[in-house]
Amino acid sequence: MKKLLLAFLVLVIMQPVNAQKIYQRDSSGCAFNAKQLIAPATLMTAGLSIHFAAHDSWDASVQRFFAQNGKGNEVVPFDDWLQYAPVVMDLGLGLLGAKAENPFLDRLIEGTLAYASLGIINGSAKYLFHTLRPNGNDYRSFPSGHTAFVFTGAELVRLEYGWGWGLAAYGMAGTVAYMRLYRNWHWLSDVIMAAGVGILCADIGRWLLDPTRNLLGLNKVRWNLSVAPTIDPLSGTLCTQFALNF
Repeated sequence: MKKLLLAFLVLVIMQPVNAQKIYQRDSSGCAFNAKQLIAPATLMTAGLSIHFAAHDSWDASVQRFFAQNGKGNEVVPFDDWLQYAPVVMDLGLGLLGAKAENPFLDRLIEGTLAYASLGIINGSAKYLFHTLRPNGNDYRSFPSGHTAFVFTGAELVRLEYGWGWGLAAYGMAGTVAYMRLYRNWHWLSDVIMAAGVGILCADIGRWLLDPTRNLLGLNKVRWNLSVAPTIDPLSGTLCTQFALNF
């Protein structure tokens, strides 16, 4: 009896996940909008200004503060894996019933484009600026790769699910940026610049989504993937159902 009741409760709770969503894509939401450049341009300008004009004051002061008051080398490097959490949110929340702007295939394409852009832009910047890390490990400090990666994911979550989930993702992004300073891997200008680069690359992924769909001939493809956890009422075994609808 308890197993039957538990199975019934799971089915009721998971009913929104089992329901098939129909996405009505509004291509205007993927179009370039100059207002979207304000936040990344502001952050990138601030990062570049500190890097070139205030490195000995702002960057050095923040680094000294963390060196004197922190124990960065003693903490668990959780920022190394926390940077991937927004990526999982972007792709996974929609599968679990959260209302997304685009179906799974489009989110996958959008994210791929965003991170490809990030690899090109951030990788090129690290090579061109050739900045020594505050811990002296190498000359790939500016901009921060971890910070850029996590901010790309955070902005993708905001674009797809709104500020409700977006705030949680940005909280993770801010934590990673803080930890890069706390653990003495980056200067202040590194993380500020990287945050702007990350947001910009997420926007690039959104802007290139429809052109990529056109190129791949996916405009007429309408499908959705759903995931529904269930419990076998007889054995009590937890199962997962996957449904791919064309």
